Amino acid sequence: MTLRQRLRRLALAGSGLTFGSIAVAAVVWPRAVAARYGLHLDGIDAFNEFRAVFVGFWLALATAMIVAARRPTLTTLGDLCGLALLLQAAGRLLSVAVDGGPSLPFVGAMIGEAIAGGIVLLGRGSSPAGGVAAVR
Repeated sequence: MTLRQRLRRLALAGSGLTFGSIAVAAVVWPRAVAARYGLHLDGIDAFNEFRAVFVGFWLALATAMIVAARRPTLTTLGDLCGLALLLQAAGRLLSVAVDGGPSLPFVGAMIGEAIAGGIVLLGRGSSPAGGVAAVR
């Protein structure tokens, strides 16, 4: 395994653990987590949407990233996780262009997502049929 592939696995695992940790915190302390993101949970609909994204979706993303880190032959899964990180950073960049600059923690998140996504995609190893054979 090359250094690039090891870094890819580390970026996937670290990102997965980050998303998973935030999701678990969102279950236990939803208002505090929402407030960190500038969100207000002021009704049932707000809680519903918050839990759908911060708990359900982020746990799914965390699971995909951790599986991709543990099973490097599933290159397509890892690539999709890397793309998700890059697109999240791109969404933040769009917000900077349209809405203005966010606070420093959000700038840091954007940079971290872009770096992790880049590492994941650049660290891709070769696998038969893009990892499809390993899925069967």
